[in-house]
Amino acid sequence: MNYPKGTATEALRLVPFFTKMQQDEAEDLANRLVLRRFNAGQIIFHHGDPGGLLYIISKGKVKITHSTPEGQEALLAILGAGDFFGELALLDDSPRSATAESLELTETLTLHRDDFLRYISHNPDFSKHVLQTMAHHIRRLNNQISDIFFLDLPGRLARTLLQLAEQHGKVTEEGILIDLSLTQTDLAEMTGATRVSVNKALGRFRRAKWVKTQGRRFIIIDADALQNLIQISGGSLY
Repeated sequence: MNYPKGTATEALRLVPFFTKMQQDEAEDLANRLVLRRFNAGQIIFHHGDPGGLLYIISKGKVKITHSTPEGQEALLAILGAGDFFGELALLDDSPRSATAESLELTETLTLHRDDFLRYISHNPDFSKHVLQTMAHHIRRLNNQISDIFFLDLPGRLARTLLQLAEQHGKVTEEGILIDLSLTQTDLAEMTGATRVSVNKALGRFRRAKWVKTQGRRFIIIDADALQNLIQISGGSLY
């Protein structure tokens, strides 16, 4: 099932690979996007599955996880409308490096690797932009690795909450509501910590009136205080 042309073009330009494309080029490639729907709790792909598709989320939410052979799971990201995943599959034939699961009814627009490579072969100048985008991706991964080594748990938790607020935040009278249902186990998996340690750090954040909880939802009351905590811990938000 295809998607409306204008909407598909706008969705495609959300992906860094395609932000600098000319309008006619974007429309041509957008014609190759295919709409795919997933129910809540449905696995989109497993770690180790063959790649080949880029996914752009137009509706719903998706979590990206990685599991070890011992069964330990790390929650890498929670993505929503306007986000994308699986972009590395456009560049090589390697298996999926993580598992993607829809958290609610989700619609995605997908682009096949063959269509992407065909476009590059006809537009060699576009390859330079792809390389620049991948360099940015590698730098971001390096920053995440640095967090593990140089930020303590409160700093990692503060960064995670601010990133979630940026991706899924809604401004309210009390602060920025992270519009996701999150457990302390989720946050532990995202910060490389135990649930007990996250509970202790969240207690500190609540007592300082930096963060407020409403069931499984979090409200950022003092984003500046969380940012300062990251800097004290040895990092920065970006």
